[in-house]
Amino acid sequence: MRSLPLLSLAATCASAGTVSVDFSRFKLDLALSITKRDTLSLQAINNITGGGYYAEFEIGTPGQKIGFLLDTGSSDTWVNSVDTDLCNSVSLQETNGYCMTTFNPDDSDTFKTVDQGGFDITYLDTRRIRGDYFNDTVTIGGKEITNQKLGLATKSVRPTGIMGLGFAANVAADSEYPTILNNMVSQGYINTNAFSLYLNDLSASSGTILFGGIDKAKFVGSLTTLPLQSDFQSLDNNITSFTVEMDSFKVTKDGDDMSSVSSFSAKAILDSGSTICLLPASQTNDLWDAFDIRTVTGLDVPFVDCAYADSKGDGISIDFTFGDKTISVPMREMVVDSFASIQDEIMNDSQLSQIFDGWEGACMFGVASAADYGVTDSDFALLGDTFLRSAYVVYDLDNEQIGLAEANTGTNDSDIIELKAGDTDFPNVTGVASSGNDDDDDSAAGHLAPALVASLMMAVGAAAVLL
Repeated sequence: MRSLPLLSLAATCASAGTVSVDFSRFKLDLALSITKRDTLSLQAINNITGGGYYAEFEIGTPGQKIGFLLDTGSSDTWVNSVDTDLCNSVSLQETNGYCMTTFNPDDSDTFKTVDQGGFDITYLDTRRIRGDYFNDTVTIGGKEITNQKLGLATKSVRPTGIMGLGFAANVAADSEYPTILNNMVSQGYINTNAFSLYLNDLSASSGTILFGGIDKAKFVGSLTTLPLQSDFQSLDNNITSFTVEMDSFKVTKDGDDMSSVSSFSAKAILDSGSTICLLPASQTNDLWDAFDIRTVTGLDVPFVDCAYADSKGDGISIDFTFGDKTISVPMREMVVDSFASIQDEIMNDSQLSQIFDGWEGACMFGVASAADYGVTDSDFALLGDTFLRSAYVVYDLDNEQIGLAEANTGTNDSDIIELKAGDTDFPNVTGVASSGNDDDDDSAAGHLAPALVASLMMAVGAAAVLL
């Protein structure tokens, strides 16, 4: 499955057989550290407005530092060319976002085009990226991955490139090719095609992706092993995405079920490339009714009262159960203040103030309807960053399984266990006894992209409230 609007990425160094990636907000600084032998770590950003998690590593010789989005929902890694249409057009950037970093093939001694015009990918949000495939050197944490196949976007609608972390079988090319993760293994930097993802909570300044290992300090209790399932698009039952069986979903307040929200089971795709979660229309409508979620015509953004990030949301959690493991997402993690810089403008606008009457402020809600993105299956769910921040997830591609635990949010500690080649089970290890961040911190504020500000203000003339 491809990405959604409002998505993102990261990376760092950790041990021989592991690669660690740290996420830091509002900076794109490459951070290298050796915490064990031969491990890679990258500094990344939880960019609330751009959506998702961004990081920087080098492409080419000499290396050019490029910002990417970490996306478990796709498999190609690509970069915007210095000549891409988007990055050379002010009007296109006003609509799609301003380009961050671009790649200049002429400045790389190791660049080689291998499939001119062959790169063509369309994401779940219908955004299409086109260009060429090329081979070049990728450098992460000082470790050179040579002859890596990448996409070079010449026609783009995304301001940054994407690092695809999915299965090679899901690349957009006509034939399968080794991904960066695959080549980390084949070139000896990690032992197995596996990585663990720790985004940390919404208010945190950092998180980590660890290639080839598990960090016991980053999760609570034990890991539950979940076999991967064929996703809803699969015609041959092959495993091509990080889809698991979700047994139940419910909303609780002070431990008691909120009966207004119906439970359901589904095949759930774990997608770091999506800032929000998608649920079937029926459950989404129940959830929106429970929290008075409102929308504005012309914007695919569910709005929630910002007060739910504070005392109004105390005691409320959205619980996702997988086998014997329940991940409880605090309500505050579902309230994303993407509009902090224009809250006064929104709440004082003659028409928007009527839509959001009685609210403390207008924030983005972390759950939307899959039907709004053309997926009408009643057993489909996509769990993006608003879920993943509360979970610690180990993605094991070799054994087609997921390790899942509650995230130990708010910690800077690290206790890395290297995954070994040939192992079919996760190590029998236990994380910390309880989460280090059980308080009710406010959600982190961000700044609304200029294009979205304009869209919001232009849409008020045709505004509608959906209750």
